[in-house]
Amino acid sequence: MFMNLQQPYVQKNAKEYESMRGSGSHIFEYYAFEEEPAAQPINAVPDGCVDLLYAIGKDDVRCFLGGTVLKMKYWPFEKNRTYFGIRFLPGQCILPKGISIGDIINTDLEIPSDAYGAKIDEALSQAKSMRERASIIHKTLAEAGQKHTPTDAKGNIEAYIRNRIYETKGNVSIKEIAQDTGYSECYVRRTFHEMHGISPKTFEKIVRFQNTLEEMALHKDEAFYDMAQESGYYDQSHMVKEFKNFTGLTPEKYMKYMMNVE
Repeated sequence: MFMNLQQPYVQKNAKEYESMRGSGSHIFEYYAFEEEPAAQPINAVPDGCVDLLYAIGKDDVRCFLGGTVLKMKYWPFEKNRTYFGIRFLPGQCILPKGISIGDIINTDLEIPSDAYGAKIDEALSQAKSMRERASIIHKTLAEAGQKHTPTDAKGNIEAYIRNRIYETKGNVSIKEIAQDTGYSECYVRRTFHEMHGISPKTFEKIVRFQNTLEEMALHKDEAFYDMAQESGYYDQSHMVKEFKNFTGLTPEKYMKYMMNVE
């Protein structure tokens, strides 16, 4: 089970943005765009995901890993490059050897462009479309994912916690999960943090926030009170407080910005 994860500022402001859903158990989507438009900054918002991003230039390919941001954050890009990204599902990222999830939370880490395999950078550079690039990286990550996918108790408990958070729209207590699974609250928190780099409580806030973005995209005329209820908040003031903490904007100002209303 997973939700429709959104990066609205990237989708709105990135030049020639396109995306396609991923396949398999690790990837949410592939996306691509050109260099940053000078007049429209691109900001990332919390989504609980890890992004693998290739910056393809005329003479070289640079590669970055970025964990979820904890608040809206400016995402700088070089001009004269084509960007190809892979957004992993929360808790399902495939990391190169020597890098942990904690190394990339709220930051971008440049890694060797061939970190996921020899000559991947060359193949991505020569590819002519996003779909062709997605096919190249899918094969590579599928092989790596077979070694990465946890099959032990920790993997099972993490999946259970994540799915319970999705099912309850970010409103399940660790105490309840501990009772359901028979594990201690400390073990539940530690296991989730090891695979996500953030606490279950923070992830719940991100889920509610992402639910709100989805509601705003689908139901632009919906009252904020109803939107709050659908997104998993106690009330409208709860939604406004968390939304503003993540974006720096109230829901009303955010919607006006997305609709190009002054």
